[in-house]
Amino acid sequence: MIAALHRRHFLATGGAAAATGVQASTPLLNSLGTANPRWRILAIAPSSAKLPELTRDYQQGVELGLAQAGASSQVALTWLTAGLLPSAPAKAVGAALQARPFDAVMGWMPPALANKVSPLTESAGVPLWISDTGADMVSQSDTHPLTVRHSLELCAMATALADRVYAQCGPRAFLSMGRHESGFDFLQSFQQRWQALGGKVVGRHIADMPGNASEFGGLKQSIISHQPDAVIALYSGPQSQRFAQWWQKHSAALHTNLAGLPWLPEHNPGVHAHTIATWPQAQSADAGWRARLAQAGLGWTAAALLGAEAGATLGTALVTAPLGTHMRDLWAGLHHTPLVGPRGERQWVNAGTDSAGPLWESTLLGVSARRQHPTSHPTPAAVVAQRGWTTGYLLT
Repeated sequence: MIAALHRRHFLATGGAAAATGVQASTPLLNSLGTANPRWRILAIAPSSAKLPELTRDYQQGVELGLAQAGASSQVALTWLTAGLLPSAPAKAVGAALQARPFDAVMGWMPPALANKVSPLTESAGVPLWISDTGADMVSQSDTHPLTVRHSLELCAMATALADRVYAQCGPRAFLSMGRHESGFDFLQSFQQRWQALGGKVVGRHIADMPGNASEFGGLKQSIISHQPDAVIALYSGPQSQRFAQWWQKHSAALHTNLAGLPWLPEHNPGVHAHTIATWPQAQSADAGWRARLAQAGLGWTAAALLGAEAGATLGTALVTAPLGTHMRDLWAGLHHTPLVGPRGERQWVNAGTDSAGPLWESTLLGVSARRQHPTSHPTPAAVVAQRGWTTGYLLT
């Protein structure tokens, strides 16, 4: 039996206090000649000890998207970096809004941070753009008319993964996950859909729990004893790579299928797994965007793609806005136009509280297939009510 782990204990063991940081930087686009920008935007980049490249990928992705839209000469960005806990970056945003005028605030904001920043932007009458992983569900009641949010749509990916694995592998699933992954709504989304299909979760393993002899201690024996049709591997960062190496070593003895998050096979091409993503693999992506990211020195990462989508979509709206347009008026119609970027054209859903669009499925042969019309399953209120860690997903 897996012992319950309180979220404050997770934060303490994860070194959250040491990793929390807020850092102001010089407006990055001023170096591109924006001496008198038409728009001034306060931007927030994520900070993660587990994924140190997250900051650069999202930040440079936003700048690349703005440049692609032709908005670089019109926009000055002032960047803050936000660590694990929401209080410090929220205070920095509040101080920045009081210190100088901004036309908008945008950035990577998990729900806990967005819920603190949103009242500040509402009070200042400043529109807010939220980029997020979509690891936690967001209710429409959490939003404001001057707020839009797009995400990697992890909860939708988890629901679609349940459909795919149930159809392809069978009804018996074993959940193998990182301690970080165990506290987010996308896990509940998978389980809710799996149970609705008639499936059964026959076993669970959380890596690196106190008392385990090793990171994946007991996992092999547990999988063999439960005889699942598929192992659902939910890991991220270096732990995902370590699990993939573990799987390659032991898979012959396990006699089951593997499925998981889209980054599971990224750095381990020998691992064949069922995955669902809201973005294509690099080899099947738009050649123009692939070249632009490569020229900017960016990998084909989820954070870079989400940042580029934010920059390109907002930049397109800014450059086409007539002179004299107020940012609040522009924001009011923003969610009526498609999102654009390296993920392809996506739509706003639920009055701009999230994004939706094509899903890409990987087969066991590593080939991506684009599914144009993902099935939509309403998320039960019980899932929305679930709240695990106070940190945002990937921000550890």
